[in-house]
Amino acid sequence: MDNAIWLTWENQIRNKSLSSMLGVKLHVFEYDGNRALRYIVCIINTLTLIARKRPNIVFAQNPSILLIYLLLVCRLLFRYKLVCDAHYVGIKSSSGNKMYQAVLDMSNKLVDLVIVTNVEHQRYVRSIGGSAVVCEDPLPDIVSHYAEEIEHAKTIYFICSFDVDEPFNVAFDAARLLAEDNYCFHVTGNYKKVKIDPDEYSYINFLGYIPTDQYYKNLYSCSVVLDLTNNENCLVCGAYEAMVAEKPLVTSNTSSLKNYFTKGTVFTSHSAIEIANAVKRAYQNRDLLKNEIKDWKQDVYNQQNDKKANIYRELGVGTRF
Repeated sequence: MDNAIWLTWENQIRNKSLSSMLGVKLHVFEYDGNRALRYIVCIINTLTLIARKRPNIVFAQNPSILLIYLLLVCRLLFRYKLVCDAHYVGIKSSSGNKMYQAVLDMSNKLVDLVIVTNVEHQRYVRSIGGSAVVCEDPLPDIVSHYAEEIEHAKTIYFICSFDVDEPFNVAFDAARLLAEDNYCFHVTGNYKKVKIDPDEYSYINFLGYIPTDQYYKNLYSCSVVLDLTNNENCLVCGAYEAMVAEKPLVTSNTSSLKNYFTKGTVFTSHSAIEIANAVKRAYQNRDLLKNEIKDWKQDVYNQQNDKKANIYRELGVGTRF
């Protein structure tokens, strides 16, 4: 099969890493205007690409659910196989809305294959009559951003998007405790969308939304990475980035995260004292954790070939598109 494309309406690192792993050309359609105009532009670009390429297989990210349903309609005319790469909210409604959950379930049942990040989501898709394979995020290629940065002692890099699943307020309480031991707490992400006033947190450096190069420069120069989620079946992107940069990771004590990030990681419950203690343990044992990460990375790179072959098998294609 030599004619596959990958479509997304947002710039997200999993799209880049997974499409690269599978050898599929990635097409990112973004528009910074108002929401209605954004959808119109993205729909037109999507339809134009499909009509021009006439693909045999289309991969697409959910979200957006609108993109998936558009591609389901187009499939009737262009007769391609449709593969949905479903992030957490592409499987489960984040708000618990039953009507929206039914819309998600229908799309995941109708597509030819759903790629999920964990076994529980695979079981769920199969339970509603869909077909699913598990493929965690391939480790991102961030080598081009590497620089010989001097590690700043006791620097915590809290990777945050200020979404509903992230317990950032508790993490900020932990930052206050850590400041007593001279830890420096840096936070990524657009804090303005949740109306945070940085002046109220003298012990936190709010970085806001920063360019990619600066983001990774900070990553390589920190002591410990912190990335948290309340969602049981969510594998946080910052964890993969921490592994590639070989930085000790502190993340949430969930089954999905514990089953995948088996080395170089300290897990924590979501209380200020537990997060603070986990960060301290990660910092104190950072040399040991870094060595563990090197072994873990090699195992994951080996496993990625198996995951790729499994996706090819499910689609009924050979070892290459």
